[in-house]
Amino acid sequence: MFDFQMEVMRVPLPSISFNDKTFLCKTLVFPKPSSSTALTPTISQFSQPPPPPPFVRGKSNSDKQDTVQFDDDLRRNWNLKRSLFQKLKHKDSDPVRILEADGDWSKELFWAVVGFLNQTSRSNQVLQVFDKWKSKDDSRVSEFNYRRVIRLLVEEGLVENAVLSLKEMKNVPNLQASSEIYDSIIHGFIEKEMLEDALFYVKEMEDLDVKPQILTYNRLIKAYAKNGLYDDMAKCVKRMESNGCFPDHSTYNLLIREFSVAGLIKMMERTYRIVISKKMDLEGSTMVAMLEVYSSFGILEKMEKVYKRVLRLRPKVDLQDDLIRKVAAVYIENCMFSRLDDMGIDLYSKTRNTDIVWCLRMLAHARLLSRTGMASVRHEMDSKKVRWSVSVANIMLFGYAKMRDFRRLKAVLAEMGARGVKPDIVMIGILWDAHGLGFEELDSWRKMGFFGNVVEFKTDPLVLDAFGKGEFFTSVEELDHRRSKVWTYEHLIELVKQHRQKTR
Repeated sequence: MFDFQMEVMRVPLPSISFNDKTFLCKTLVFPKPSSSTALTPTISQFSQPPPPPPFVRGKSNSDKQDTVQFDDDLRRNWNLKRSLFQKLKHKDSDPVRILEADGDWSKELFWAVVGFLNQTSRSNQVLQVFDKWKSKDDSRVSEFNYRRVIRLLVEEGLVENAVLSLKEMKNVPNLQASSEIYDSIIHGFIEKEMLEDALFYVKEMEDLDVKPQILTYNRLIKAYAKNGLYDDMAKCVKRMESNGCFPDHSTYNLLIREFSVAGLIKMMERTYRIVISKKMDLEGSTMVAMLEVYSSFGILEKMEKVYKRVLRLRPKVDLQDDLIRKVAAVYIENCMFSRLDDMGIDLYSKTRNTDIVWCLRMLAHARLLSRTGMASVRHEMDSKKVRWSVSVANIMLFGYAKMRDFRRLKAVLAEMGARGVKPDIVMIGILWDAHGLGFEELDSWRKMGFFGNVVEFKTDPLVLDAFGKGEFFTSVEELDHRRSKVWTYEHLIELVKQHRQKTR
């Protein structure tokens, strides 16, 4: 039986080095992937050849003739591309002159050249080559070809060249620029922060009855938000509707996020109610943005509702540590310390072992002055083999110092040394303040040599939010920090002593 696929595999292709093969493959990647605009599906010159028809007995001679023809075409096409790329590889090569010398290029060769110029950072020559190539055949003057070239130019930041191509296209009879072409140019101007130019082409679309896409308006909304033009964002929605392009869930989610970032809570909530009334989906990033603004403004009840919804999202959304701190800070400000433990448990089920999870849980019990709770969290950390962080250690020190439980305070200090937890400025402050209450361990740590280290701040800010800065840390903030770029703890303690004597 004649095996068509095996015959193709035995085609003797021209010899070519590995580097050349890699180079050729790179040049054949065109156009670049884009999530914003999809090309009309076509059979690309770079795709795999279609599968051969099923073999039928009695037609082996015809099959062999077809295979030979296919082999010849494949070899010829390969040689042409390789020869063309060799010419283009020269620094001073002019693709337009090469096209004139060759007479003409097929569609496959032209797009291969475009890909080559794109990959070799010579996209500024694409428009000239395109003009020359399409002048040789009127059938090449098509919306499809213009769209591909314009999109490539915009992606390479050559939006001015793309505009030239659009103007030329508008002068061609019976050829109408599509919404995809306008969207590419508008996107290009927005990326260059040329909002007025982008708006000019939106107006031109509307005047020509070319219906803008939702994506086009969404990009305008982002541009308005970036420039602080929030009233224009709302006007843009009305403009969409008047042009028969009705906003979908992506537009409303975008509006909520942008209003949230700007702190415009009333406008955010108004848009949120529209989404609910229309029974549209709220995206995870939108819920997170709402949580961020509510926590930033300390709006407890609404923050809690959104936080619970975020926890129920599927797929789950990973909250950034800074946002977790904002939410926790609201609970601390409202003395709702038990909520911190709930947060830690909820986040642990999603993120497993992270410093901030154990920080929250230990902080809840320490702030409630619960020795049993602190011991329970510590035992759970040990059972899960979680290493102590400076933040967790300092929370325990703060808690026991506040309870004046110097026995446990001393035990934590000893455990820190055994576990290799190095002190930071917050811990020195705790020891300093506890020394004023009758705790006599400050000199012991000095003898251990820790005070010769350079001052560091490694404690989570939430710890100071919960317990306050204390006398030592407040004195440090009052010092003239211009005197020295690098301080040791010993030096800092002496400066604080001198500062306190002056301020008495």
